[in-house]
Amino acid sequence: MAVDQTPENLRRFAEATGTTILTSQADLDPKDRAMVEMHDWCQQQGFIVVLHSGNILTSQPESRVVQNCKVVMINKGLKVGQVIAAMPSLINLLLANVDVPENQAGGDATFSVQQQRLRMLIKDALTARASDIHIEVREDVTRILFRKNGEMHLHAEWLPRLGREIASVAFNKETDSAQSHFNPLVPQDASMPLHVSGADVRLRLASMPAHGGFDVVMRILTIGNQGAPKLEDLGYTPDQVAIISKAVQLPYGAIVVSGPTGSGKTTTLASCLQMIDPRRKIFTIEDPVEKIVPNATQVAVNTDKEDRDFAAMSRASLRMDPDVIVLGEMRDLDTAKVMTSASITGHLVLSTIHTNNAVTIVTRLVDMGISASLLGDSNILVCLISQRLAPLLCQKCSIPIQKSPQHMNEMARWKEVLDLEVHNVKARVHNSNCAFCEGTGIVGRSVVAEVIWVDEAGRHFIQRGNVLGWELYLQEHGWLSLREHGVELVKAGKVDPFDAETIVGPLNHSLQHNVFDYKNQLFQNLPASTQAAIPAEVTTH
Repeated sequence: MAVDQTPENLRRFAEATGTTILTSQADLDPKDRAMVEMHDWCQQQGFIVVLHSGNILTSQPESRVVQNCKVVMINKGLKVGQVIAAMPSLINLLLANVDVPENQAGGDATFSVQQQRLRMLIKDALTARASDIHIEVREDVTRILFRKNGEMHLHAEWLPRLGREIASVAFNKETDSAQSHFNPLVPQDASMPLHVSGADVRLRLASMPAHGGFDVVMRILTIGNQGAPKLEDLGYTPDQVAIISKAVQLPYGAIVVSGPTGSGKTTTLASCLQMIDPRRKIFTIEDPVEKIVPNATQVAVNTDKEDRDFAAMSRASLRMDPDVIVLGEMRDLDTAKVMTSASITGHLVLSTIHTNNAVTIVTRLVDMGISASLLGDSNILVCLISQRLAPLLCQKCSIPIQKSPQHMNEMARWKEVLDLEVHNVKARVHNSNCAFCEGTGIVGRSVVAEVIWVDEAGRHFIQRGNVLGWELYLQEHGWLSLREHGVELVKAGKVDPFDAETIVGPLNHSLQHNVFDYKNQLFQNLPASTQAAIPAEVTTH
């Protein structure tokens, strides 16, 4: 448990004045910076800062300097606001975020200070339960944004200099394999372990040049010694968990997880690895190493060197007597070939890939150069998974769908799937006064997934390249698609219908069973003439 380090004098002042002690920029308006007119005077004092709003932040509210500050402000014709107790670290950050000449800002000597500010920023993100920190450095401003439950929120605005310094110290001083020099003109990536507020935190860094500056994104991967969550805790259904559990116990074959960037694929892989017998040897090949996996040998690749790229390190791992190989991502033909050869030679392989759904994992692998006949081999693909992350409704402030005019206007479109259970469906309330969700209307995210066990019939569809026929076959045998999983969450009142549709598409139709009427701009049932024109292998199995 973290020890409360709030100074006693600040606590007493806050109690006496009925105010809150400010600890981070999350407690302030993101645009409320230190006042330039008072910067030099405040810098000399060292424990006080005046903001544009006129508010005076100080770590020594009982000092006579506070009264002197008011006098100086009045003499300068400045508006005097409220005196507020603040932690020294916040005051130091605000004093640094003032436009002063570069030659007064310090060079390498400021890195220790910037390292502290980097930790303070990450601490703010952890407190806000953010998944990503976005640092957008431009010519006139640095914007700090947090991604919370999949949505972006402005945290603070800094001077460009401060953003550049934070980015430099992160890459040059804090990463696993620190670069000799951070270069904002080229894309770079790395992983970064830090000790923040008594916990070990691991982040993945990536930078990208942009017009007028550059972006840095820090993804928070792990906090402390927490293990990967169970699949059911992520949102997988019991039936889906049963299929995956069966797959990870196999001695060989490939389990492939698909989804867009930020859909939780790495977390799902880590959860799968927890289900593997600890007596089996696991090698992970990653770029960079993300989540720490106990009892696994984790290898970081170096894409700048041919003998240490994904394919080379994956092939090298096959000579290390592994039972299980995790390929962080199948990016090209070389890594896809490693997956197939490892599966055929008696290894269980887990990997990720970018596709829209589970059946098109095969389409993507064929596009990479792996033949459909090889992918249909019973020794290779055993389980295909596709997932997204849907925002979970705050149960404190969400309202019945019948009380939301915006939602009721769409009921005709949703009637087919929601009519019988519409009494359970709830709508999200934006910008409420709810303290539980901080006015966002959401309290987390749940996996929306589809899981395919590749059976004998599935292998025949793979070898023939019949994706449509395979999907129809799966649906006829009780398979839960991404859309259907999303509908289940909506019916249970866990996800807003509009949020679900941004993840899985329209709730009430399947393109396999409907035709688009271009004249009337709507979907209709497939006419008999069109049904008859579909090849027999699509409708018969």
